[in-house]
Amino acid sequence: MNYYDKLEKVLENLNTTKSGLTSSEANIRLKRYGENSLPRKKQDGIIKIFFRQILDPIVIILLVTIIFSLVIGEIFDALAVIFIVLVDLVMGTIQEYRASKKAMSLANIIKVKCKVLRDLEEVVIDSSQLVVGDIIFLESGNKISADIRLVEANHLTVNESVLTGESLPLEKEVCDILSDVSLGSRKNMLYAGCVVTKGRAMGVVVATGINTEIGKIAKSVNESKEEKSPLTIRIDKFSKQISVIVIILAFFLTILLMTKENNVQEVFMSVVALTISALPEGLPLALTMALTIASTRMLKKNVIVKKLNAVESLGSCTLIASDKTGTLTVNEQTAKVILLPNEKQFEVSGSGYNLDGNVIINDKDDVNSVLDIIKLGLINNEASIKICDRKLECQGDSIDIAFKVLALKMNVLDDVKVISSIPYESDNKYSAIFYQFKNDKNVYCTVKGSLEKVMDFSNSIKIESFNLEIDKNFLKEQNENLAKEGYRVIALANGVVPLKEKYDESDISNLTFMGMVGFIDPIRSDCLEAIKTCMDANIKICM
Repeated sequence: MNYYDKLEKVLENLNTTKSGLTSSEANIRLKRYGENSLPRKKQDGIIKIFFRQILDPIVIILLVTIIFSLVIGEIFDALAVIFIVLVDLVMGTIQEYRASKKAMSLANIIKVKCKVLRDLEEVVIDSSQLVVGDIIFLESGNKISADIRLVEANHLTVNESVLTGESLPLEKEVCDILSDVSLGSRKNMLYAGCVVTKGRAMGVVVATGINTEIGKIAKSVNESKEEKSPLTIRIDKFSKQISVIVIILAFFLTILLMTKENNVQEVFMSVVALTISALPEGLPLALTMALTIASTRMLKKNVIVKKLNAVESLGSCTLIASDKTGTLTVNEQTAKVILLPNEKQFEVSGSGYNLDGNVIINDKDDVNSVLDIIKLGLINNEASIKICDRKLECQGDSIDIAFKVLALKMNVLDDVKVISSIPYESDNKYSAIFYQFKNDKNVYCTVKGSLEKVMDFSNSIKIESFNLEIDKNFLKEQNENLAKEGYRVIALANGVVPLKEKYDESDISNLTFMGMVGFIDPIRSDCLEAIKTCMDANIKICM
C-alpha cells in the first residue's frame, strides 16, 4: 500500500492507533519481523579469506612449482617460492580482513536512540528495537531511524540529501497524498537515514530495516553481482597463456629428448626444470606489495579498499559519474554575498560550517550596515551551535545555521530580549521576531524570508543612515541577478512596532528594508584540483 495515503487507512493497515503499541505487541512484532537494522552481507572469516587467496590462478601455478621443485630435489628453490607465496597470502588476507571490518561499521547509519509511545508512556529505546506500528516522537537534530508516516508536525523541515541529493531541507506536513508521487514530493513521509533540521513531529513507523528506502538501497548493493577487476582478468589471462606455453614447451622438449634416447628420469628432470624457470615466482608478491601500498595511501584519505585488486580497478577507470551534493559541494549552506539596497555588494569568504573567513568590507562607512544585517539574521534564528575545539556542532535549519556561522565569523553578539516570535512556515514564507534592546523601551520587529514577503512589510529602505522610499522593482532586479548566479536569496527588514502584550502578523508593517543575503552550497576547496587531475589523466567527469 501507499503509506503516504490517508492516515486512517495507514493506521488500520498497520493494526495500530495514535496511542501506540503495548510492550507485548511490540515484542511479538520484533520477533516476527526482526530488528530494525540495515541488511549486511555476511562477512567472510579470516580463514575463508586466506583460502580464497589460494584460488588465485598464479598462486596455483606457484604451488605446482613448489611440488615440482621438491620432486627434483631443488629444496632451496621450493623454500624460496613457499616464502613468497606465504607472504603474498598473509598480506592479502590481512588487508582484506581489515577493510571488511571497517566497511561493516558503515552499516550503523540508522542506529540511534529514539523516543516512542509504549503502553501509553513515552520511553527511549534503541532504534534497532523499533517495529512497524510504533508511534515515534522527533525533534530538531534527531536522525530518523525508520520510514515514518507523519501524524502531527510543527514547523517541520528535514534534510533528505542522503536519498535525494538535495542540500536544502524539505518542509514536511500532515496531509493525504492520494496519487503515486516521487519520493521527494511525499511531504507527509520521513525516511530512515535523514535528519530533522527544524521543528517537532509525531509519526507512525511504516517500514523498518530492509523494507525502508535506504534498506532497499543496501539490499541492492549487497545482492549486486561481483565483477572481476581488470587486473584479475589480465592475471587470469596471463596465467592461462603461460600455462599453455609451458605445457607446449614441455611437450616438445619431451619429444626432443626422447628422440635423443635420454632416459625417462633425465627427461622428466629437464622438463620440470624448464617449467620452474619459466614461471614468474616473484610476480604475486610484487603485485600484492604494490596494491597494499596503494590501499594504505587511500585509507589515509578515508577510502576503504575491501579487495586489493579494486585499487587497480580505480586506476583503470575512464569515466567518473559524480553526485553534486556532499560530493562536489560541502553540503552546508553558506552565506557568500551581502547586498545592500544601494547596490553595494560584499563578498563573504570561507565555506561550510566553520569559522574560517569574514566579510570583505573596503569602506568603513559600510561596516555598520553590514553588521546590522548579520545581527538581524542572528536574532531571527532557531538554530543552535556549539563550538568544540574550533569545530562546530550544528543543529537546525541550514539557512539559520549559516546566519549563525556568519555572526560568529564577524563576532556579532545576540544581546536582545525576545518578546514574541512567528516561526517560519512554507505558506507564509517568512519568520518574524519581536524584541527589545537593553535599556530601550522600544519594541522592534525583524522579518526574514522571501523578497516578495519582506517587501510587503516594508515601506522604506535604509541607505547608510537615511531611510528612503522603497523601490520594489529595483529590489526585484537585484534579487533576480543574485538568483541567476545560483544563490538562494534571503531578504531582511527591521523596524519599531507598538508595545503590546501579544503580537501577530497584523502587527508587522512600516518596516525598513535592510538588504539581502545570498546563500549557496559551496564547491569543495579541493574539487577543482581533483577534476583537473582527472582530466589530465584522460578521465571524463560528469555530474
